[in-house]
Amino acid sequence: MQTDPFHIEVLPKSVHPASEQRETGVTHTSYQEESAFYALIERGDTQRLAQTLEQYFSTAVIVGHLSDNPTRQMQYWAVCCITLGIRAAIRGGLEEMAAFNLSDQYIMQVDQLHSSGEIMRYLGKIVMELTELVRKKAHRNCPASVRKCLHYIDAHLHETVRLAELAALTGLSAAYLSKLFHQYVGKTIGAYIMEQKLEAAQKLLEEGRGQKEIAYMLGFCSQTYFITRFKEAYGITPHRYAAACRKK
Repeated sequence: MQTDPFHIEVLPKSVHPASEQRETGVTHTSYQEESAFYALIERGDTQRLAQTLEQYFSTAVIVGHLSDNPTRQMQYWAVCCITLGIRAAIRGGLEEMAAFNLSDQYIMQVDQLHSSGEIMRYLGKIVMELTELVRKKAHRNCPASVRKCLHYIDAHLHETVRLAELAALTGLSAAYLSKLFHQYVGKTIGAYIMEQKLEAAQKLLEEGRGQKEIAYMLGFCSQTYFITRFKEAYGITPHRYAAACRKK
């Protein structure tokens, strides 16, 4: 059995793996242990997860034989972990479009790593990052209608999203949907949309996009209005924010 310094053990390659595992008594890490680990991501429990990570890897995690190449073995296992972690985050309320995009980003990064140590350190980093996102940004226990609105807003952020559209999408009256959304999200639909647009604007500024382009892309009625709302939210103009990003 192969073992690395991070206590990941790989079951030996076998024509009859079940028979060999019965003989040796060594099998995959149990579904129950795995589920308990991913449940922490779903709950956004960063404190418990930090403790559990250390415990989880202090005794060997036993995984199946996925490749004869040691690096690909770890890459394939990492992809499995990322896939399960992302789905736990979605169950915890993380918006699915953002979650799936994160998954793609994480997997592309794993593809660039070439040692077990690098991959394990990266997994430790992203599992904490993902759990923190669930803790901070997820809307837990939202009814399906509100979750549907959140996903629609995220997917159509570059457009003008109207309350009437969301009401038609959910089959609820505009008044009832507004009340329900505020109850579970903690802000009005309009305030939430503006918040998401401004967060998206920050990322675009960090990428080097111009404020005129961003105002148009995100559906602001004018560049002046975009600048005003950005400064109200962050205490700095988009131009100065972009300049600060360039210095960093």
